[in-house]
Amino acid sequence: MKINFKRLAWVVFIVLYAGLFFYNCLKPFDNWIVPYVYTMMLVVWLAYEYYQKNLFFQSGLIPDTMYFWLPRALFAFFFYSAFVIGIATIIWWPVNQIRLYPVVNIAGILVLAGSIYLRQQAFHKGLADPDKAGRFYVSICVLIFSIALGYGSLFLLVYAAAIGLPLAYWNYLHERKALSDFSDYMKKQGADNTKRADNTKYWDKYLASRVRKPKQK
Repeated sequence: MKINFKRLAWVVFIVLYAGLFFYNCLKPFDNWIVPYVYTMMLVVWLAYEYYQKNLFFQSGLIPDTMYFWLPRALFAFFFYSAFVIGIATIIWWPVNQIRLYPVVNIAGILVLAGSIYLRQQAFHKGLADPDKAGRFYVSICVLIFSIALGYGSLFLLVYAAAIGLPLAYWNYLHERKALSDFSDYMKKQGADNTKRADNTKYWDKYLASRVRKPKQK
C-alpha cells in the first residue's frame, strides 16, 4: 500500500493536537478520564477514515454523484453537533450526565469498538450488494448511541433516537434504492456483482444510461 506522507503528516498532527486540546479542555472537570479516552478513540478512528479518504457516514458503495446531498448534510450536522454536546455535557452541563460513571462511559467505548467492527464486516464480502447498505447503517446507528454512552449524556440518548436514527434510515433508504437499481442493471447485463471485481466500468455505463439523450429535431 502506497503511503500518502502529506496526508499522514496532517492526520498525525490532528490527532496530537486533539489529544492535547481535549486533555486541557476536560481535565479540570469531574469524571473526565473515560470520556477523554472515548474522545481520543473516536478522533483516531475518524482520522484513519480521513486518511483512507472515506466519509465515515456513507458507505461508498455507490458513486458520490448518486448520494442525495440533503440527508447526508443533515446527518453530518447531527453527528458533529452530538460530539459538541457530548463535550459540553462534561464541561457545562453536568446535570445532564447519566449517574453511572464510569460504567456507562466504558460501555460507550465498547459500543464504539463494536460499531467500527460492524463497519468493517459490512465490506467483508463482494461489492455493490444492497444488503451491505443495511449492515453499514446498522454500524452507523450503533455509533451514534456510543456517543451518548461515551459522554454519559441523557440528552444525547434522546437526540440520537429522535434525530440520528431517522436521518440514518433516510440515508439507508436512498442508498439501498440506488444499489437495488444497479443490481437489476447488472443482471440485465449478465454480470455478477456479488464477486470481487471492479464494477467501475459498469457504474459508468449505468450512470450514462440514466442520462436522457436530447431529442433530435
